[in-house]
This record gives sequence, structure tokens and C-alpha cells, in this order.
Amino acid sequence: MTLTLAQEFKEARAWFGQHKRDPFLWLIILGPLTLFAINMWGMLVFPPTGAIRAVNQVLPNTEVSVEKKNFPVCSGRMYSFGYNFLARSTGDVDWGYVCRDIVKGVWVVEIDPK
Repeated sequence: MTLTLAQEFKEARAWFGQHKRDPFLWLIILGPLTLFAINMWGMLVFPPTGAIRAVNQVLPNTEVSVEKKNFPVCSGRMYSFGYNFLARSTGDVDWGYVCRDIVKGVWVVEIDPK
């Protein structure tokens, strides 16, 4: 038996109406969407070039490489998005975190956290 698109949509709508209060369904639907938003949204909205510029303001004349990090801690506060960074200058290597403060709209840089 083959259903038309309208019939399939009607059946899917009826199935969703029966299961809309099922918490497991929402975990299946909203879990991956939330994970995607946390992982990809930050890189799209706050590209690594902004983080590199923030590190270069603190450590001028360095070559900076960054790697995405979710929920980093900078200056004792946890942020929702940031990058690990490695900055190389003549013989010296510095590392740390650069975190995005979404409320204030600035980057927070922490070098060599202990």
C-alpha cells in the first residue's frame, strides 16, 4: 500500500499528537538539536579570527593557533563558548583560553591558567 504525501503527513501528525507528551521523544528530538547548536553555532557566530585578534592584543607579534572548546573557564568564570590557544613567539610558547563573554560582547583571554 502506497500513501500519498498528504496521507503520510496526516499519519505523522496523528502519531505526533499521540506522543507529544512523551519526554523520551523530546529527548530524542531536542537533544541532538541542542548539541548541534552548542557545537556549531559558536563557530559560525564567533569565528576563530576574532579570538586570534583578542590574543594578539594581549600577546603582540605572536603566531596564534586556536582550537574550539565548549564551556571553557576563563578568570574563574565558565563561559558557553571559547577556544584553546597556543601562541608562539621567538622561543616562547604561551597557551591558554580565550572565552567569549556574550553579555558584554568581548573576548576574555586567560594565559597559562594554573
